[in-house]
Amino acid sequence: MAETRRFRWWKLILLTASGLLLCGLAIVTVFVEREGDYTLQSLGGEREPKALVLYHSSRDAQFTDELSLAVAEGLMAAGYAVDRATLTGITPDQPKGYRLLVVVSSTYFWTPDLPTLRYLKRARLDRLPTLGVIAGAGATGRSQQVLERALSASGAAVIGMRAFWTARPNDEHRLTEPNRVVALQLARQLGVAAGTGELSRP
Repeated sequence: MAETRRFRWWKLILLTASGLLLCGLAIVTVFVEREGDYTLQSLGGEREPKALVLYHSSRDAQFTDELSLAVAEGLMAAGYAVDRATLTGITPDQPKGYRLLVVVSSTYFWTPDLPTLRYLKRARLDRLPTLGVIAGAGATGRSQQVLERALSASGAAVIGMRAFWTARPNDEHRLTEPNRVVALQLARQLGVAAGTGELSRP
């Protein structure tokens, strides 16, 4: 009888702990995936060609913010002027006047963030050459696939997909360097490659 009561207590404790954990995850998810204000930053002047970098600001770690800026810096080094804007309900769904688009998304529960998916669901990208970038701790394989499918469904001509991580090494040959620094350097290189035409998948 005593063992039965003890089992019931442990069951109650585990259920309570699980419920609190799920509630905590739900609160965090709502916070980090909530759309922010629409911002548009013009970099590199009024020269041609122009590229557009879209991203959802990751409030928890600022990783997508930094990645989007690093890719933009690479594009500018390749000769582009760059508009860098956040993904919100008022982000234009048919970008005009751009030769290249970059979409930077965070990973939550193995899926791209909701603002990115909502935008791509209504976007009409009309074969605009597009680079997809996924950010995450390390397990981003499924998220990258979902993002690529969403880009293709929006009409984008996907020229490349790349993931960058905060926990998993971004370069196995640079393990002594800060992983985040490595990610941002590689993101700049990716921007240069996209801007110079090295990425040409249809």
